[in-house]
Amino acid sequence: MAATLTTSLRLAPAAKRRLAAAAKRHGVSTHKFILDSALARAAAKPDDDKLARLAALVEQIRGAVEDELDYRCAAARWEKHLKHKTKLYTGEEVWRELGLPD
Repeated sequence: MAATLTTSLRLAPAAKRRLAAAAKRHGVSTHKFILDSALARAAAKPDDDKLARLAALVEQIRGAVEDELDYRCAAARWEKHLKHKTKLYTGEEVWRELGLPD
């Protein structure tokens, strides 16, 4: 059996009551609740990992917003084309109209 060490904590009565109530809500002893919480915090990833995940999420959202703006612009232009029956050009016609070499 592994040796265990004792650590004492000094808590204000209100803090002790809050810990006991939280432990009871989780169905564990106050000792286990404090130990599990402390070990979970010790194993938590550094903020750098969280920031990297957040940056990736922001990039995904930015891309989605750009896609939505592109779609709205194209949809509005298509509606205008349908309403006014404007002429559509092929890529080759555009090159010719602009006088660009093939």
